[in-house]
Amino acid sequence: MPGVGVAPADWHLRVLGRFALYRGTTEITLGAGGRRLLAYVAVNDGSVGRDGAAAALWPAASSDRAGGNLRAVVHRGRRLVGDLLISDRSHLALHPRLTVDLWECTALAGSAADGLSPAEEHRLVTAGDLLPGQQEDWILMARERFLLRRVHALELICRLRTGEDRPAEAVAAGIAAARLDPFRVSVHQALIAAHLRGGDIAAALRLYRCFRSRMSEELHREASVTPRRQRRDVRGRR
Repeated sequence: MPGVGVAPADWHLRVLGRFALYRGTTEITLGAGGRRLLAYVAVNDGSVGRDGAAAALWPAASSDRAGGNLRAVVHRGRRLVGDLLISDRSHLALHPRLTVDLWECTALAGSAADGLSPAEEHRLVTAGDLLPGQQEDWILMARERFLLRRVHALELICRLRTGEDRPAEAVAAGIAAARLDPFRVSVHQALIAAHLRGGDIAAALRLYRCFRSRMSEELHREASVTPRRQRRDVRGRR
């Protein structure tokens, strides 16, 4: 791993909802290459190999071309952010003093079983998607990992708050989890239980009927598509 240079002052990287890099309250303007590089290192826990980064960021380029592109982006980026981006011949890393919203929310999700403050729960409920609208493979995989962690944490919070007779907080967490994963049975079970604990039988019934209808439609659609796929497979083997 690259050696740590001078600690950056008050740097924060945002990749949830949108990309933004701040020094204090000032947003730093980076080119597209710099934004992609910082985001790539951030979603890989803050440290990556140069070869892997070049291949992921420029998948259609030759290894030599991708490596050259990476060197150019690193050079330009370090002129703007200095030791925020730490570099040596084989690795790239983000300075450990940098704060990243993805890391903070991931840590909160991992601590859900230990109990979170209302402010921390609210942050998990309202966190945005990872770099929404971007469809590169490395972003899609990282986005799915973060989504699953949030869903599991929010479902757990919903169940914990229901058991503590705090139905309003339970419902807020359950609704957020259901929006992230509208077909997860356990999430809807937890949310229905939260509504019932709060005495809102009508909301529990609406949710149950809506989920049952959605699942029926999805299963019917899948059942109608599968035979067509099978017929195509059979024809393709003739």
